Amino acid sequence: MRAVYASIIVILSLVASPVLAQFDAGSIAPQLEIELKPPYPKPGEEVVATLNDYSGGAYGASITWVFNGRTVTEATNQRQVTFVAGKSGVTESISVVLSKPNGTSETLRKEIVPTYLDIIVEPQTRVPDFYQGRALPSVGSVVNATVLIDGALGASNLMYTWRVDREVVNGGPLRGGSQVTFVAPRGSGGVLSLQVNRLDGTTVANRAVLLPTVSPEIHFYEVSTLFGQSHKTVADSFALIGNSATIKAEPYYLDTRVYNNPTISEWQVGGQDAGQVNGSPYEVTVQRVGLTGASNLRFHVRDTKQVLQGADASMQINF
Repeated sequence: MRAVYASIIVILSLVASPVLAQFDAGSIAPQLEIELKPPYPKPGEEVVATLNDYSGGAYGASITWVFNGRTVTEATNQRQVTFVAGKSGVTESISVVLSKPNGTSETLRKEIVPTYLDIIVEPQTRVPDFYQGRALPSVGSVVNATVLIDGALGASNLMYTWRVDREVVNGGPLRGGSQVTFVAPRGSGGVLSLQVNRLDGTTVANRAVLLPTVSPEIHFYEVSTLFGQSHKTVADSFALIGNSATIKAEPYYLDTRVYNNPTISEWQVGGQDAGQVNGSPYEVTVQRVGLTGASNLRFHVRDTKQVLQGADASMQINF
């Protein structure tokens, strides 16, 4: 089945390690921290580190930033510093040293391990083989999602918590659950989110991506005995040149379960049932019934359990 999109994200190991030197308070206030934006940068991505001091504990202190052991002189006494994340799997550190007027100092540090992580979203919906676009999920259709993680992390020993909007898929975190199947939500779309944890509960990735949904739709194509199915969509009307023609209805974005076994599939010509061609529910033969004239051709396919899994379309046949 076709992949809708692949969203590249990264795993970031964040270890807040306060290092105290001549600090008499005993611990660092929780309001004093380093915040990264984006919080999970990918290798080679520009990152902004910000010193958040909600308690005012750094007031009057000299600020020194250190990246991978090198003092960032241009960021002296600045509350932000910009750096570029390194190679995948290579641990880096960003530190800030606060030298206070009373002679005490505090050091905050975060370690970063940029790692690519791909999310492959595969809607189990129908599109023709010749279609060069993407298969998209429709409301009520089945969607498969797969995570590809650097093997060095031990993907099978990680915990995966998937959510569609606010609903947890499969009832909770799954060890080694790098693949998940769910039903596309109602509305014009939803949010597919993933949280990846180590077995000790440490979060190593937290990502959310938009999951757009569309309505199934029908397009008509002429089928020639000599040339096969045309790849050009029939417009609102079709001119019957010979005595007969075969028309095929191609459902786009219809759940494959419904496509393969539709509860309702019917053709009508001029309001009358028109039957099928060779038992296929998606083909019909129209025949000339007079010298001139026009008639309406309509096709309807639907699943009676998933009421939104269906579509109908019509066009005019000019004889």
